[in-house]
Amino acid sequence: MKPLFEAAGLTDIGRVRSNNEDSFFCDGDRGIFIVADGMGGHNSGEVASSLAVSLVKDFLIQKCSGDECRVSASDLEAAVKAANSLVYEKGRSMTKDAGMGTTLVCACGDGKTLTLAHVGDSRGYILRQGVLSCLTEDHSVVHEQVRRGLLREEEAATSELQNLLTRAVGSNPDVEVDISTHPLFYGDIILLASDGLTKMVADFRIQEILSRLDDVKNLALNLVSEANKSGGIDNITVVVARVERGGEKSSLGASWSKMKSIFRGKNAKNPS
Repeated sequence: MKPLFEAAGLTDIGRVRSNNEDSFFCDGDRGIFIVADGMGGHNSGEVASSLAVSLVKDFLIQKCSGDECRVSASDLEAAVKAANSLVYEKGRSMTKDAGMGTTLVCACGDGKTLTLAHVGDSRGYILRQGVLSCLTEDHSVVHEQVRRGLLREEEAATSELQNLLTRAVGSNPDVEVDISTHPLFYGDIILLASDGLTKMVADFRIQEILSRLDDVKNLALNLVSEANKSGGIDNITVVVARVERGGEKSSLGASWSKMKSIFRGKNAKNPS
């Protein structure tokens, strides 16, 4: 039986940073996807993101029966809060890691429904019928200013405050987690990404890349390449997952199936 999702993840140091503080986990069989972007001095950001991803991954896999996971919103929230406690206590116990934290965006899907949790400014998107929708709101000073009408979107893109977060995993003893649930359809594409992608590549360009009839590994490679071509000023991490099983077989599903067949047929005749 084919997996629920065709999925691929990729992380890249970028063109400016000396180390990579991002972490990710990608399991298309179980439908578990996680991206974290760490912050802190020395290698503390890398420690924070790795701890958070590892704990959430293990927590969610324990909820699985066999290969597939049916994780509730409360399960996902509990996993993120447990990660927050772990990172916070680690930061308090080790002087060199004091003040470390991480963003975290994680998604669990059973093919029909996607449950999403996030803290910080790493984002979750869904592409449906060629239209990209952002499923998360950044927990940042700049986003809050835009929301209140104090800053325009174009000003936010160049603001010196755009790296300041209002919420992060591990910064405080407790954390508020944004949880949302979304229907899934056959052929939908889910994207989780650190801000190394979203600050370098505009949403319309992400939409163009994800709309290509290509396998998810190439889509991930193309997104990372685009961020690096645009400057690559931060670490870049993406997880791309396409619904392959379980989603409703609507007219969208039929059209996607037909497009895949045509595309693969063309590739078979013209490998170049």
